Amino acid sequence: MNTRYGIGFAILSILSWSGGNLLLRATLDRWPVGLAGIFSRVITVSVLAAWLLSRRQGRRDLLPRGTGRWLLLMGAVSIGINLLWFSAMKCTNATNVSLLFRLDLVFVVLLGGLLGLERIRPIILPVLAFMLVGLALFSKVHLMEWSGQLQGDLMMVAAAFGFAVNAFVIRHILRKMAEEAVALYNHMMSATGFLALAWFSGEFSTADLASRPATDWLWPLCLGAVFSLSLPLYYAALRRLEVWRLRAFMLSAPLLVAAAEASIWGLDFTLAQCLGALMVLAGLGLCIRIESRAAVSPTPPLPEPIPPHHTPALDGSSSDGNGRPRPSASRSVPLEAQAEEL
Repeated sequence: MNTRYGIGFAILSILSWSGGNLLLRATLDRWPVGLAGIFSRVITVSVLAAWLLSRRQGRRDLLPRGTGRWLLLMGAVSIGINLLWFSAMKCTNATNVSLLFRLDLVFVVLLGGLLGLERIRPIILPVLAFMLVGLALFSKVHLMEWSGQLQGDLMMVAAAFGFAVNAFVIRHILRKMAEEAVALYNHMMSATGFLALAWFSGEFSTADLASRPATDWLWPLCLGAVFSLSLPLYYAALRRLEVWRLRAFMLSAPLLVAAAEASIWGLDFTLAQCLGALMVLAGLGLCIRIESRAAVSPTPPLPEPIPPHHTPALDGSSSDGNGRPRPSASRSVPLEAQAEEL
């Protein structure tokens, strides 16, 4: 792995993700959820489509290859994720959104254990309990106030759960399709959710599009451009870094967003919220550490057949005719490496 370039792409991905959440907050200050999603998705889909079709195999990569039903399922889940994400930003702030979205790691581990795809290690359970306490403090659940912020935080927890579910769906799709094509389909189908919301809620008639100043149009355009860059940058980093290392870098995104919101919007956090955020980040860091130290796959692959001219070694491993050990071709790949998609 080219670690140096991987770290560079990871930093750019973090900056684009953090900037995207800040742009989303500024956009939703001026536009309703449905129109903000439509206008930003037009730019994102256009950029991704132009980039994909400019490649030699671009059109061939767009073929579903027998994954049509899985693509529809991915699109349905993605619609829910994006509607929850954008709506939550109307109730809470970008820092909460950026932090709570990272809970997808926890849901991936839990869903993997329930489906038998991953083995939940006992050490993870107290870490998850520790994180739940931190999450409660961060969302101010102890105040027992059903305020807008708590509603937005719960929306983001639900969005993180949907993000984890889509990871399993996209993992299946990526066996036959290229990542960039899956990203394009994902953004296109999520745009239909925003279109339906804007249509049925009457946003087209109440937004007064003709009298909008040019600066109002600039925000969703910039938001779409940033979102079109964040996913390719993430994939470029994913190809050069281990998943646990990239996730460790991504933990800095909520801190960057918090610093920007505090300086631009004057956002202030209570001591309990700061403690809760640190507990969540520490728990995520421990989960990543445990993942990085896992040396054995919970579902090891079947052994490869030994050719006739190979002889078994004394320790049980296979060797060639000259007595040299035959290297194993199997490698444990974390579940999240197969699929990450907004």
